[in-house]
Amino acid sequence: MQVPAKDRARVLITVKAYPQLSKRNRSEVVCVAGVRLDRGKPEWIRLFPVPFRDLPAAARFRKYQIVDVDVRRGVDARPESHHADFESIEVVESLESGRDGLWAARRAKLGDLLGDMTACEILKANVGGGPAPSLALVKPAEVLDVEVKVNPGFDAEQIALAEMLAEVDLFGDDRPSQLEPMPYLVKYRYRCLSSGCPTHAQTLIDWEVGQAGRDWSSRYERSEIPGRIREKFLDKLCGDQRDPYFYLGNQKLHLRTFMVLGVWWPKKAPLAEEGLF
Repeated sequence: MQVPAKDRARVLITVKAYPQLSKRNRSEVVCVAGVRLDRGKPEWIRLFPVPFRDLPAAARFRKYQIVDVDVRRGVDARPESHHADFESIEVVESLESGRDGLWAARRAKLGDLLGDMTACEILKANVGGGPAPSLALVKPAEVLDVEVKVNPGFDAEQIALAEMLAEVDLFGDDRPSQLEPMPYLVKYRYRCLSSGCPTHAQTLIDWEVGQAGRDWSSRYERSEIPGRIREKFLDKLCGDQRDPYFYLGNQKLHLRTFMVLGVWWPKKAPLAEEGLF
């Protein structure tokens, strides 16, 4: 089988999922999604699998950084999916939120991708199994709730794999820590902008929500944590002063199962003042 040719891509990193253990590959991997900027108009790209915690410190990119990296199409049928050569990565620029919190520099890079589909539309597009969009940034008409449940954690095989991977990484260096499961499972319930939307309930898999659960588990009583998660991911990120959108992505083997990969949450732009006459 011929290996696809490499292509140099410029990518704005928009989401990093919480690390997961791959039993098949006997490794720890992360799904990264972003916007490809080197093809004339912005387009979605997925990088998977990413051995993020094995990367050299200089290559551990942050969200809303622009990177140059060699990529090639993988065997994944989803059109946005690529493998990346992370030895080739170069961080080019960081896009900050701006003093006004409106995320203007980030918004400019996304272009028409911001809200170009609804959640109902991307679900409909994935009926039939043919090539279809698998990434989108959708606008919720109404965020109804954030549901928080305790994660049952890793099974015995996953625990053994996490322990093995924590001993040494691929380069023979000590890992910073053994991977722990997300302590809490967090799910958004919302209506999208499609007429007659029946509502959506989709799990949030952003690295930030997993890390928040881990950090708060060592600082607060267990009974407090679900409320703190709801306060941040519902009241803060989706509050009245924000203009939230959800990054959506589906599963390779379950194309109609979409998850919230992360949240876009700039401040709302102020309304233009109207003249008195």
